[in-house]
Amino acid sequence: MSNPPGRIRDVAKETGLSIATISRVMNGSKNVSPQTRQRVLEACERLDYLPNPAARALSTAKSRTVAAIIPTIEHSVFAKFISGIENTLSAQDYSLVMAISNGDPEEELAAARKLLGMGAEGFILSGAAHSPALLDLLERRRVPFALTSVWDAKSTHPTIGYDNSALAAEAVDYLSSLGHRRIVVIHGPLSNSDRTLARREGAQSRHSGGTKMTFIETDLSVTGGRKAISDVLAKDDRPTAVLCFSDVLALGVYFGLAEAGLRIPEDMSVMGFDNLDWAKETHPALTTINLPAAQIGRAVAAQFIDHLENGAPLRSTHLEAAIVQRASVKDIRGSDAG
Repeated sequence: MSNPPGRIRDVAKETGLSIATISRVMNGSKNVSPQTRQRVLEACERLDYLPNPAARALSTAKSRTVAAIIPTIEHSVFAKFISGIENTLSAQDYSLVMAISNGDPEEELAAARKLLGMGAEGFILSGAAHSPALLDLLERRRVPFALTSVWDAKSTHPTIGYDNSALAAEAVDYLSSLGHRRIVVIHGPLSNSDRTLARREGAQSRHSGGTKMTFIETDLSVTGGRKAISDVLAKDDRPTAVLCFSDVLALGVYFGLAEAGLRIPEDMSVMGFDNLDWAKETHPALTTINLPAAQIGRAVAAQFIDHLENGAPLRSTHLEAAIVQRASVKDIRGSDAG
């Protein structure tokens, strides 16, 4: 059997140096001679000694760890986001710790307290709306944080993402430009998502006498989208287009329309929001808005590294998102349907 890994006391005994001197070497202190440093490192290699990361964090006040709290991991847009963060951090020898809030402010606060206890040096938060208790906790402890998947030039905190309101307005403009004047907007709960609220406000800003818009709130799930479109079809005044604030909802709409014997886009156009991996594989391929989730993850991670390494301030950054035109929206200009 192989020998167990050495401990710091073993290194001290091997070299005849104090534990304090061994600690200074392992923490990169400059107050150690080159000869002593080499002597300690050679002993560490012989004894297979590695410093305890938690103990080193306590002695240096540096854990090289960044925390991210996200609402859910059920949708691939968050997987892309987290992947962008993780890849960027790990390339610079930083670690990511993560928690799920389920969109609940109390759960988010509890998660933040646990992550602080793990030594997180910075926090990546999803969206703009967070409990005052959470923000106060981070500010009192002087822990830097950034708000992601949103962009607001007027925010007192750094926001890194896109303008949800403007994107929803752009989506309505796109549908209107193709002749759609009766549009149903299906979205998830407003109570726990400032992004959804901003999108609804953006869409409402395009409401005019020539365009009739109806808003339906439902569960943010395939089942929610399916139920919402079933309720729409039960009424006489059917829309020509359905705008979903999530591709997940759009998939539910696809199923609901198929069950009703209706074709996309011949009988009704459907547009999504996210550009999830499978959106291009649906039949017909889903027209949607491509959100730069992985790019946001990379951008926020890079800013935290620069901040923690060099003291560079975290700054608000606007990232572009764009409509991806596929086959689920029909041009009905000049037809009776408009």
